[in-house]
Parts: sequence; structure tokens; C-alpha cells
Amino acid sequence: MKALTSFPSRAICLLVILFLFQNADAQVQTARNISTGPNSNGFYEYLPQGYSSGTAKYPLVIFVHGSGELGNGGSDLPTVLRNGPPKLISQGKFPTSFTVKGHTYSFIVISPQFVAWPSNSDVDKVIRYAVDHYRVDTGRIYLTGLSMGGGVTWAYAADPTNSKMLAAILPVAGGQLWSGKGGATLIATANLPIFAAANLNDNVVPSVTTVDNINLINSIVPAIQPKALDTIYNANGHEGWSTTYDPATNLHDGLNAYQWMLQYSRNMPEAPLPAKLTDYSAVLTPDKSRVIVSWTTSSEQNNSHFILQRSTDGQTFSDLDTIPAASGAENGHSYTSIDTRPLTGANFYRLAQVDLDGNKTWFDILKVDVVQDTSNNGNNNNSPLRLSPNPSAGAIHLEMTNSAMGNLQVRFSDVQGRVLRTWSFNKQDLSWTQTIDPGALPAGIYFITIEAGTLKEVRQLVRN
Repeated sequence: MKALTSFPSRAICLLVILFLFQNADAQVQTARNISTGPNSNGFYEYLPQGYSSGTAKYPLVIFVHGSGELGNGGSDLPTVLRNGPPKLISQGKFPTSFTVKGHTYSFIVISPQFVAWPSNSDVDKVIRYAVDHYRVDTGRIYLTGLSMGGGVTWAYAADPTNSKMLAAILPVAGGQLWSGKGGATLIATANLPIFAAANLNDNVVPSVTTVDNINLINSIVPAIQPKALDTIYNANGHEGWSTTYDPATNLHDGLNAYQWMLQYSRNMPEAPLPAKLTDYSAVLTPDKSRVIVSWTTSSEQNNSHFILQRSTDGQTFSDLDTIPAASGAENGHSYTSIDTRPLTGANFYRLAQVDLDGNKTWFDILKVDVVQDTSNNGNNNNSPLRLSPNPSAGAIHLEMTNSAMGNLQVRFSDVQGRVLRTWSFNKQDLSWTQTIDPGALPAGIYFITIEAGTLKEVRQLVRN
């Protein structure tokens, strides 16, 4: 006779099956007491469903916590679950996948705990560990954080190497971009997608810092693409992350935070450049009198010319040289431009390629340091020419002692070699003094050149 199973037994079996099925699909976030560097001894690891049985690569989110969650990475690690993605995952509220533009993605989420306020190097060690130990789609690495973690996100992204590695950043209540316009320029040059959020009445980190960061980045020329975005919630207190990280929040154009990030990838196909660079460098000559900027193209198409610019702060640039495209350079060419008057201190060089339609492509900013002579306001002690004050906002006093006699020609020029003012004087004694006034000019670097017979003296002058 066939045995019959009682109703209670069948119900228990069904519950067991349902329990096992739910656990098979449940999100698993694992505490890993693993050191990625001296400032982090542990992290939470979240892997997509099916990760262990496949070979696919996945987008990576690195979440950086606030200062209230600093800890030893061991017994303190659960404090990381207080906020953000790790909290949502632990509560089963983090979607297993996200669909953007018809494509579906699942994340690897790594949430480290830092012992002290992390440096860029500390964050980089976490990212490198994740890339080395997980199947990460390296074109889709996203960095986000709240409060301290938001500030760390801003700082990490303002590094030229990091900004080009990240696919997008999302800082929340993160404070000021401490690297200022220089950092904003690096971020804009890398075209790093940014969305920042904060509460309007944040009593710890004023929301105006978030607004200022976004406005500063969007003010950089050439303009960042895509435009940096922010949202300021009409709310009080140092928060904003609960709303931002909530998958139900429409952060922008109907997309939640995770969908917004997934729009962007460093793997996206790019239009071919009119000139593709394989080498690009700026080197100070051994005698420290010149800087040689060199670059090599592997291919050129519709290339009109190059523009080399120079700056003293990495922010405000002036054209230094224009270099026409070489004839017959379809398969590449090597170019050189020599700065014959490098400035004392830091020299920043930026190269632009201009196509036949006038569109520009900007390449990396290079820095060359020239040792400053501060012993005599930039004057050469072995030179007969002295000028003061330097820097100057008004008239300039010139003094020269040498054997040259007769007519003196004095020229005042800018960094591009354009002569702005000229004077003629007559030197009749060994010692000669004269005061000149170049007039109203923008602040910057200028040059004074004096010629008398075979004598030629050039001095750099800073106008403030």
C-alpha cells in the first residue's frame, strides 16, 4: 500500500524547501578581516548572485564610511553596516541587479573600514586589492562615500591618475574640494562624471561647499563632459545619504544612484582622435636654462596644429607656442617645442591638438620645477643688471653697472615674446639707474630686456 504523508509533514517540507530557496537567492555580505594596508584591517564583501560559478566580470563600488565608523577592521567592523550600501545589503534592500539603457548589471561592493582618516594611498590600496582578487570590470570602478567618506572621495578623484581610472564618483555631504582649482582642473580634464548630494541645512558640513565644488568644476575650460551635477535636499542635519543611496530615490532623470553610475564606463568606445599620442614629456635641460616639450603621434587625421600652453599654478594657462601639423604625418610624427625662458619655480605645460574644424583635444598637464634664486629677488648676482621691487605692481627701478656706454634699448614683453613697451636711454657712466612704469597690466609673468651694443640682459618680473 502506498503510504500517505500527513498534511503537517507536507507543510513542514514545503517550508524547508522555501527556506532553502530563499537562502539560495539571499544577498550575502561577508566580513573579511583582511588588511589591504596599514590603515585598513577589514572590509565587507558583497558579491553578485552566480559569482562563484561563473567567469563574468562585474562593476565595482567602493564605499567609504564616515568618521563615526572608524575602527580596527575586526570587532569594530559591524559599525560599517550603519549606513549606505552595506546597510541596505544587510537589510536585504539592495537590488540584485540594475537595468540601464537596456543592459542589466550586478555590483561587487567592497566596504572597507579605516583605522584613521584615509589618505588617497589608503583608498588606492583597497581598489587595487579588489581588482587583484575579484573579477572586476576595470572600466566600471565607482567610488562613493558619506561625510568623511565624501571628502575622501573628492580628494581621491582630484589626482590625475585616479580621476582617469574611475568611471564615476558620488560624494555625499563631503565638504570642500581642498585641492581647489588645480584639483577641479584635473577632474574636468579627465571628464570624470560626478554627482554630489547634501542636506541644505547641514550643521556639520555646510551644503554650500558641495555647491561650490560643482560650480568650480563646471567653470573649468575646456568644459567637463558630462557636466558635474548636484542635488541639495531641503532637509536639516548632517545626513542626506539615506535618501541618496535609497534605490527608490529618483536621483536624476528617473535613475537611482546606482543606475546613474552605471551610465558611465571607461570602456565606452571613443571617437578616434585626429592625433593619437604615444609619447609626451617635458624635460629641463642640464643647464636649467630651457624646457624641452616633446610628443610623438602614432597617427594623424584632419590635424591642423598643436598649441603649447604654460602656467605658474596649473590653473591659468597662456599660449606659449603654436606648432603646425607636419605634412604627410598620417602614420605619425615627432614634435618638439623649446621653452627658452622657463620660469623660476613651477612650470606647468599643457598641450592641445586642434583639428581642421577648430575643435580642440587637451592632453595631460606636465610639471617642471626650476630652482628659484631667492637671494636677490630673482636677480643674477653675476649680472650687471638689477631690478626692484620684484614682484611689482607699479614702477620698476633699474640699476646697471658695466662698461657699456651709449644707447640702451629697454623692452618689456610677456611670456609669449610679445613686446608691450619700449624705451630708449643714453648711458654715459659705469653706473646707470632708471625708473620705468609699464602701466596697467594684468597680473602675471613678464620679461625686461636691455640691449647695449653686444650686451643683452634679460630679467623675469612678476606683476601683482
